Amino acid sequence: MDHFRTQYEKLYDSDQYYWGLEPADFLSSLLEVVDKEPKDIKVLDIGCGEGKDAVYMAKQGCQVTGFDITESGVRKTKLLAEKNGVEINAYVDDINTFKTNEKFDIIYSTGTIQYLFPENINSFFEKINNITNIGGIVYFNVFVDKPYLPLPPDWDKEEKMWKTGDLFTHFKDWEICKIDEVTFEDNGGGIKHYHCMDNILARKKI
Repeated sequence: MDHFRTQYEKLYDSDQYYWGLEPADFLSSLLEVVDKEPKDIKVLDIGCGEGKDAVYMAKQGCQVTGFDITESGVRKTKLLAEKNGVEINAYVDDINTFKTNEKFDIIYSTGTIQYLFPENINSFFEKINNITNIGGIVYFNVFVDKPYLPLPPDWDKEEKMWKTGDLFTHFKDWEICKIDEVTFEDNGGGIKHYHCMDNILARKKI
C-alpha cells in the first residue's frame, strides 16, 4: 500500500494533533440512538485519523475498532487511547479494499468517503450493509460539489467530490433517521475556506 497517497500521512507525523482533541459534538447523541448499553456496542470508525472520535467512544465504554490509511494517524490513535486508559483495535487499511469478518452496531465515517474510487462505491456500501447488525446504525458524510465553492486548499488529488443526494441513494432500504446538507466555514491549514457536506444517519431495518 502506498502510505503517501494522502498528505495526511505527513500532517499527522508530529506531536500536535492536526484536528485537535475534541470529539465531534454529535457523538454523544449518536450513541443514544443505539438500543444497547455502551459496553455492548461494537463500533467501526472508518478513517479514524488521529483517533479523537474513536477514543471518545471507547471512553464511553464501547468496543471500538478503527482504521486509517495513514500509519502516522494509527500510531497517534493508539497513543491517544493509551493516554486515556482505553483500548482500541486500530490498524492501517484502505477504505477501498478493507475486509472484516466482524459485525458492528455503529459504523461511523466522517471526511473519508470521498476517497472511494468510483469503481468501488457500490461494493463498499454492499459491504457496509453486510457488516452492520440488524438494528445497527451508520453515520456517514461526504463533501459535495458546488460550483460556487472552490476546492479546499488541502484537497488531495485522489479525493472526489460527490453530487448532492448521491450518498443517500445507497440507503434506500434502511430506516432514515436523519439526512441533511450543510455548508460551513473551515480554517484547516490556516486558510479560511468553505465546504458543503451531505450527512446521513440511518438504521438497518429489523
